[in-house]
Amino acid sequence: MYSRLLTTQKRKFSKFLQISNPVKEALANGEAVVALESTVITHGLPYPQNLRTAKSLEQKVRASGSQPATIALFDGKIHVGLDDEKLEKLASSQNAVKVSTRDIAKTLIRKEIGGTTVASTMKIAHAAGISIFATGGIGGVHRGADQTFDISADLQELSQTPVCVVCSGVKSILDIPKTVEYLETHSVNCVVYGEENVFPSFFTRKSGSKAQFQTESLEEVVQLLKTSNTLGLPFGTLLACPIPEKYAADGDLIQNAIDQAIREAIEQNIASQQVTPFILARINELTKGASMKTNIALLENNASIAGRLAAKLCDRRPIAISKMDRNQSSMGAKPKVVSIGAAIVDFEAITSEDVKDDGGSYNGRVVQRMGGVARNHAEASGRLGCESIFISAIGDDQNGQFFRQNSEKIDITRVKTIINKPTCTYLAVNIKKNVRYGIVTSEPLLSTLTPNLIDDNSDVLECSDFILLDSNLPVPLMAKALEIAKKHEKQVWLEPTDIDKVKKVFSTGLVDAVTATSPNANEFLEWAKLCNVKVDPSIVNSADSVLELIEKEKTRLILNTSLFVVTLANKGSAVVYRNKLGQLEFQALPPPLQMGKVVSVSGAGDSFNSGVIAGLTHNKSVVESLQLGQECARLTLQTTLAVSESITPQLLK
Repeated sequence: MYSRLLTTQKRKFSKFLQISNPVKEALANGEAVVALESTVITHGLPYPQNLRTAKSLEQKVRASGSQPATIALFDGKIHVGLDDEKLEKLASSQNAVKVSTRDIAKTLIRKEIGGTTVASTMKIAHAAGISIFATGGIGGVHRGADQTFDISADLQELSQTPVCVVCSGVKSILDIPKTVEYLETHSVNCVVYGEENVFPSFFTRKSGSKAQFQTESLEEVVQLLKTSNTLGLPFGTLLACPIPEKYAADGDLIQNAIDQAIREAIEQNIASQQVTPFILARINELTKGASMKTNIALLENNASIAGRLAAKLCDRRPIAISKMDRNQSSMGAKPKVVSIGAAIVDFEAITSEDVKDDGGSYNGRVVQRMGGVARNHAEASGRLGCESIFISAIGDDQNGQFFRQNSEKIDITRVKTIINKPTCTYLAVNIKKNVRYGIVTSEPLLSTLTPNLIDDNSDVLECSDFILLDSNLPVPLMAKALEIAKKHEKQVWLEPTDIDKVKKVFSTGLVDAVTATSPNANEFLEWAKLCNVKVDPSIVNSADSVLELIEKEKTRLILNTSLFVVTLANKGSAVVYRNKLGQLEFQALPPPLQMGKVVSVSGAGDSFNSGVIAGLTHNKSVVESLQLGQECARLTLQTTLAVSESITPQLLK
């Protein structure tokens, strides 16, 4: 029944539908697509804030693994998916009209610029074959509806169109209990995505009304949608997402303003159609613009959740996680990469002499530089144009000062200073361009860290595009980071760092939260052992042999990762990744640089990983991102620095 309804709807709308190529390709390939309404652009926010917000919402959807499809009306056509020119035209228009379902035909014949409401966006999305839609809040039953019969068309559309609307409930200027009752009466699934079954009221997390049920699992929402489809139920689903905790204080402030505005409206006998304009204007005055900031935060949160839901509905785990708009960099938006791990001051003793175990002294040089796996990733990500945030700790000593003086590409405001503890240091002995061994002093500082370091910075993890986690950290701290990442479905790149530390991620019980990992040859052998896969150590002598093993034992070795890179030094790398359909692809990469040209290998792997992450967060394909990683590694291999200063955003072009 559902498919017949969809086919009929498409046929009726086909004359007017103009679907953009990216959206059309995503739908044709069975990929995730999220519809976005456009009244927030035409009537919700002033220019140019509306344009920045529109692009930010599309970025949030892409960062969650889905293709955004902003819907609007232009020149007698219904556009599903807008390019830069159309977004600009829509945002800057002084004559745009608000288009609910009843207004679609009128707007088309008059060839007006139209911003779509929740109701019309649902109708159009369904006709285009899109089943997930993100917005801020829906309309509802107005206060005094028993006298005015003022009930939003959004509710009517929800009762007859099988689209899932991801929102933050309805504003409390409306009658929330009656709105929830209307949804129940008209068979609309009403689900709270959160810990408690309390329907949110847009700016605040709780309204006092209950929904049909609550869930913290998007997988359960997917099952609800699929089962409803199988049953042929023609009703919509409302996924109500409470305002994130970090904005709750602003939400309470705004709620107080709403309550005051409602009281003033009653005292001044303002009624009927004048109520909503009066209350909204008064709220903006009372909050001094805070309502706009919170409104945008809600929109972005809902867009992210909708993107993840759509990706799950398509049964794929995305690795191409984000796409930056061409003009977005100039408007301040960058992919957000959070690196968690050790900040280490490196010392490298380098010699080309034939060193013997005789206690002698050899000619060479000693280089001091910043290091640490996570710190190296943070610097490389920053150099590649990402917003690079580093979560770590240093001591209150000269090495700690050296770290602060050499972190200009990194946001280090989240780095904690530990009193009376030494900053982590590492001494590498490089003989004839090979690091023969290293000595590290990290435990005195790292052992003092607790999961509170992660809890205190959970806000940046929740809004990140990618998380880099190095295994130098204590297991409880790693577990907390993975727990947050899993809950918010964030992409995590795990760097094992050492053969003895590979087991740490398995000890957390959350290895399934890892999206990507990059063990070296010895670390891979240990990984296989922990996965109960017997391996002949000689298998790491070639990338092809490693790929053959992974293909044979993919279920046990790959686990839940979407990208698995085994680095094999001068033998190249073995790479396994999931394509857009979730199928595994296998690729052998050559060494980034001939051994004769290598100056130092320190930091090369970290540069490679960061290049791949930067590529993915700028919507490069996996293959293109791997090529970028290779180039970053090649540049770092030619310097004694842990991250080459030649790594710049220009490499992304």
